[in-house]
Amino acid sequence: MAQSTDTLRRTLSFYSPPLDGSDPEYIEGTSEESGRRNYPNREESVLIRDMRGHHKSFTLDEHSFTVLPGVFDLNIDFTEPMEITERYLPWVDDLLRRNIPRVASVTTFNYTMRKASTSKTPIRQVHKIHIDQSPKGAFMRARRHLPAEDITAIENGKAHFRIINVWKPVFRPVKDYPITAAEFRSLRATDLVPVRQVSSDYVGETYVAKYRDGQRFWYWSDMTPDDVFLIQCFDSEEQSPESVALGGLQHAQCAHGSFRLADDMDESCTRESIEVRCLVVIV
Repeated sequence: MAQSTDTLRRTLSFYSPPLDGSDPEYIEGTSEESGRRNYPNREESVLIRDMRGHHKSFTLDEHSFTVLPGVFDLNIDFTEPMEITERYLPWVDDLLRRNIPRVASVTTFNYTMRKASTSKTPIRQVHKIHIDQSPKGAFMRARRHLPAEDITAIENGKAHFRIINVWKPVFRPVKDYPITAAEFRSLRATDLVPVRQVSSDYVGETYVAKYRDGQRFWYWSDMTPDDVFLIQCFDSEEQSPESVALGGLQHAQCAHGSFRLADDMDESCTRESIEVRCLVVIV
C-alpha cells in the first residue's frame, strides 16, 4: 500500500501473557547481563507517523510527549559520568523548568546510557511498548525520592507531580531504532498491563501495552544530538471522569518504545542515547 513520505509501517513489540498463566515480571539486567522477563512479546505491523515539520502540535498535556528541536547547547563529554552529573543533569533541570509551567522542584532519580544493537546485549534499546511506571509504581517512586513536605502537598491536593523522561541522542543523529510514542488519548485502560519490575535495590511496577487497532503512534525522524524528546510517564493529576468512564486512561501517560527503521537488517547500529528520569512537582 502506498504511504506518504511522513508515514511508515513498521513492526512494534507488544505484550503477550506469560505462557504459564503467572503474573508478568521483569528482572532488570546489569552492565554485564541482559534483563529477563517471563512473558513473550507480540509483534504487530503498525502505522507510525513522523512529527517532523509539525512538532509544535504535540504537548505534554494533550499527548503526554513533546519534542524540542535544537535546544541542547552544551559541549559535554557523555563518556564521563562526572560531566553528566555536574553539567548535564543541571541543564535538564533548567530545561524542564523552562518548558513546564509552575514547576516547584525537579528531582532526578536515575539516568541510563544506551547503545543500540541487533544482538541481545546489556543496556541496549528497548523495543517493547511500555510505560516506565504504572500509577502504583509512580507513587512508589514519588514516596521514595521526594521530601515528606512534597508528598503531603500532593496528598492534600496542593500540588501534583509528573514523571518526565528526558531522552536525546548523543554523538550522532538517529538513523536506526528511533523512539516511538503513542498519543495517550488513543490508549484505553484495558491496553495496559502492570508488570512487577525487580532491580537489585528496588521493586517497582511498570506498564506494558497490548496492541489494539486505533492506537496512534508517532516518531521524530533524523533526531540530532541537539534535539530532545520529553516523555511523560505519569501525571498524578487525574483526567476527567467522563473520559475515564469512556475507557480512557485515568492519568496522562506515554506508552513508548523503539523500532527498526532501516529495511536493511545488516545496517550497523549507531544509535547512542541518554535518558534522564525526573520527578517534577507542580504547584
